[in-house]
Amino acid sequence: MKSKSLIPGLALLAVALFSACDKKDIFDDNHVKGHFSLKVNDSLVTVTKQLTASLYDSTGNYVLVISGLTASNQGLTVNVVFPGKQLKAGEYKLSATDMNYIAWMKKLGTSDNYSADDVNLNAAATITIESITESKAKGTFSGILVHDVVAEDKKTVTGGTFEVSPIIRMN
Repeated sequence: MKSKSLIPGLALLAVALFSACDKKDIFDDNHVKGHFSLKVNDSLVTVTKQLTASLYDSTGNYVLVISGLTASNQGLTVNVVFPGKQLKAGEYKLSATDMNYIAWMKKLGTSDNYSADDVNLNAAATITIESITESKAKGTFSGILVHDVVAEDKKTVTGGTFEVSPIIRMN
């Protein structure tokens, strides 16, 4: 009879022990140091986890991709193409031929995504690289994001900034 009365007590003890342990969010680790933020319709969105910056060696170009997640799992991405593999400061804009874009995912795993990746939908992206090397990038950005499903739904991006290092080199 005593073993039956121990079972609820042991179950409560197990629940207390397992709920008391430190749970690590697998998305917390940043891969690079720095910051990455923007304002969407004047609301500040700041990356706090999974900040990454990668420099890809693509055919004839370098492509810088900066991405990360917010505390509420919103996703941000900025993509900059450096023609002729020339890493240099300057203004890079979305065009029909240049995929310099901005993307914002309202919540990871949902279809509520906005991007400035198609000029035919009146999307716009301007990314200003203030300084860049193969290990560090700093810049600002702004644009008009278009919903991935409802093209009439647009968001304005202002005050976008990033400064990241080190950049992970991908070949």
